[in-house]
Amino acid sequence: LIFPPELLLRKSYSLNLSGSGGIKWFRPLRLQHLLELKSKYPDAKLLVGNTEVGIEMRLKRMQYRVLISVTHVPELNVLHLKDEGIEIGAAVRLSDLMKVLRKVVTERDARETSSCKAFIEQLKWFAGTQIKNVASIGGNICTASPISDLNPLWIAAGAKFRVIDCKGNIRTTAAEKFFQGYREVDLASDEILQSVFLPWTRPFEFVKEFKQAHRREDDIAIVNAGMRVYIENKGENWVVSDASIVYGGVAPVSLSAQATKEYLTGKRWSQELL
Repeated sequence: LIFPPELLLRKSYSLNLSGSGGIKWFRPLRLQHLLELKSKYPDAKLLVGNTEVGIEMRLKRMQYRVLISVTHVPELNVLHLKDEGIEIGAAVRLSDLMKVLRKVVTERDARETSSCKAFIEQLKWFAGTQIKNVASIGGNICTASPISDLNPLWIAAGAKFRVIDCKGNIRTTAAEKFFQGYREVDLASDEILQSVFLPWTRPFEFVKEFKQAHRREDDIAIVNAGMRVYIENKGENWVVSDASIVYGGVAPVSLSAQATKEYLTGKRWSQELL
């Protein structure tokens, strides 16, 4: 079986649909059009797979008058390999990210891809295939669920989030500063998440994922974590130069174990330390 060629060749059009009760649905094809819509409708909900907003509207009876599908905005679908890491558009599907990360792991120096391997392993147990085929990176981030399997990893891996406002102004914020509270993120009403930058790991820098759930496949976590350690050779000892330990499922937001990081930093890397 193959995907119908007629659909592959089908030209995409911007959409502007109206429904009962004053509901509006837009599908822009350009970033500028998206920003104009966000300026006009600051409370609009942005959608890709509709796996979160759809549940809220259907099961929680939440009302969103303006919905904007960003699936066809090129700038939100980029997957660029750069000298310092990977740029990932906010609308990139989870399954597409997995494919690229697997390719990266086979082609690049293993010392650079420790975080990539951690994301591959975490995504393996993230929801089902159908969900991963439509759900997006940005949607999972901006939902800011305290049990997100990916957000602790973004923070631990030192990811940077690129945010753009309706006037085209761009700012970059660290993942650890993006999550403000329970399902609250550092986005103003005139801003959207444009992309995520995942840096390559350095030699002797290691990133690891963890997840504990009732079952292995297609289940939400009881608790999850992302951990990173960077060790350097100083004299006869390997010493922890930097570390990050972030847990999900234990607080309203992904929680960094700051005291543990401070304790580890500067210590000799050993079994006793662990």
